[in-house]
Amino acid sequence: MRWPRFLILVLLTLVLQVGMGRVFGLGPARITPDLLFLLAVVLSFRGHKDEMLLACWILGLAKDLSSQVALGGYALSFGLAGLLVVQIRDFLYGERLLGQVMVFLLAYFLVEHTVWLISWARGDMAGMDYQGLLMGMLFSALLSAALYPYILWLIIKLEPFLGLSKKR
Repeated sequence: MRWPRFLILVLLTLVLQVGMGRVFGLGPARITPDLLFLLAVVLSFRGHKDEMLLACWILGLAKDLSSQVALGGYALSFGLAGLLVVQIRDFLYGERLLGQVMVFLLAYFLVEHTVWLISWARGDMAGMDYQGLLMGMLFSALLSAALYPYILWLIIKLEPFLGLSKKR
């Protein structure tokens, strides 16, 4: 992995994520796809295990810095989700797109619930409506899953630029 180029990609994705939320967010809650997590899952399917775990952690830290949750919640949960994806990817038959999208959805809910539990344990979620949060998670997950094939295509095109090895 070429880390300086990866960090540029993370910065561009973060700017797009934050900017898109303000302009294209759906509904009063401004629901948007989670581009940082999309990038984390796609990279976890495409890259070497050790590099991808660090990349997922960096992407989670970027999400922490741009969100209103406790620092480290997304970094921890993105790392755990990256570990899950790296372990599951070897069992998927031929890395089919539908299987990857299903793993993405599973990992997305794992991440969001882990962050929710961390925030709840800290007392940050007092008075929050869990059902409303769950609906926001669902719509954000579906929007993100709809973009998954396009992000996968982009990362495949950027593999030489990022220095992702073809062999895992």
